[in-house]
Amino acid sequence: MDQKNLFKLVSFVGLLIGGLGTLLSGWADDKQQEALIEEKVNEVLAARENAEKAEES
Repeated sequence: MDQKNLFKLVSFVGLLIGGLGTLLSGWADDKQQEALIEEKVNEVLAARENAEKAEES
């Protein structure tokens, strides 16, 4: 394998690794955002339940 083909192969592998890293980063950001949304929704629901209990008393 000559130098030119080796460089092309290494460049292609680097491109694949970079693309995979971008996809994984996006997936991790989505999971983090989902967790934050779930936490905020749970806080609001807990506050609503506490308010309803306070009104009943």
